Amino acid sequence: TMNTSPSPFRAHSDVLDAPIPDSDSSKAALLEELKRRAKGAIQAGQWPDARALYDKATHCATSDDDDKAQQQQLAILNANLALCCGKLSEWKESCHYAQTAVELDATYTKGYWRLGQARAQLEEFPAAVRAMQRAMELEPNNKALPKELQSLQQKQQAYLEKKEQEKKKKEQQDETTTTRVELKSDNKDTQSTTTTNNNNNNNAEPMEIDGDTTFTKSEHVKGYKVVNGKKTSYFHNELTEEAKALIGDIRPQKLDNPNAATTTTTTTVATDDKAPNNKDASAWNKAGTWEERDVTTWATQTLQQTLLQQATFTLPASSPAPGATITTTKATVTGHASVATVRGKKRYIYELVVKLEWEFKDDDNDATGTLDFPDVDGTCEPGEYEAVNFVVQHASDDAGLTPLLQRWVHQQGWRDAVHAALDAWVERFQREY
Repeated sequence: TMNTSPSPFRAHSDVLDAPIPDSDSSKAALLEELKRRAKGAIQAGQWPDARALYDKATHCATSDDDDKAQQQQLAILNANLALCCGKLSEWKESCHYAQTAVELDATYTKGYWRLGQARAQLEEFPAAVRAMQRAMELEPNNKALPKELQSLQQKQQAYLEKKEQEKKKKEQQDETTTTRVELKSDNKDTQSTTTTNNNNNNNAEPMEIDGDTTFTKSEHVKGYKVVNGKKTSYFHNELTEEAKALIGDIRPQKLDNPNAATTTTTTTVATDDKAPNNKDASAWNKAGTWEERDVTTWATQTLQQTLLQQATFTLPASSPAPGATITTTKATVTGHASVATVRGKKRYIYELVVKLEWEFKDDDNDATGTLDFPDVDGTCEPGEYEAVNFVVQHASDDAGLTPLLQRWVHQQGWRDAVHAALDAWVERFQREY
């Protein structure tokens, strides 16, 4: 059941407080707006906002156990919720959302990644290692996963060693309990002797120094001294006239013009869909707190162009089909992209879905098919993009080509070329804006 109280996130209260629409089209529109704003909040490091937006998005998303695409979308939303909770150090909640993600889509690599991270923070290392091993089974060529698994195994070993040391320390403490009890009697005798000595000190004969200033004979040991006839701390420092002259007058001074130190900062933001020219500033945003410009048209067109030009691969001589080529024949890019200026700093916000059609050719065989990248956004690490729905639509030799296509199209080769093209586009986006 959703919370119906007003949202504390004023910047997004219009969508967070909005009721869930009844029609599918209106519900889908609200879902896309929630996802777009959540991505922007992540880019700006506003993790509470992002969490609230993704939580509302899960209530907008349609859940149908028989619809694989809907289940995958819900899995992505829950994985993003796990990320937000982790950034807020809410690791139990992060673990819950990551577990939900992998239950919705058992082939979702990033879901297992998030689950492993959350389990590790909860010091549930065996479960964390199992989650990361499952992620490696799904994507054996993902270069980041072995490093993450190795790190988890090292943390697990350090945790076990720490527990063993704590156990030994406790055993040693138990062994010394009896000895401590025996020592209490000796301590009482020592305290009695100390009390007697203190009483003797309290009765020390006072002596006169410079008129009314009075010390006991033992107070010089405690750190007192006399300066200009006054009893003061031993560490008191009296400045000489020469030192005072060097320092000068350090008293607070009144400013004639209290506004002299005030400066005004104006943030310049471009407002068209091309590269910025830094001359059109919003009158309402002179403080530069937040301003966002939609660059979706530029982003979808340039990414499509980059994929068609750069996402190609030639099989090496060591492969079963040396010299065969894999090219991108069609690229469909949908989603949203924008550039936000937050307190003078730029944030690049994009959430894109890429659907690719590929073609394999060599002297004797040919094949065509599709591969989708549903989650191209700012949370993706360079070279790490989730790929789903790998389909071979046509193959001249089904039995012989299937293993080759699985390896050189789906797992590596052409897919690596697609990753490189996506990275190149991200660099272009940040360079041109």
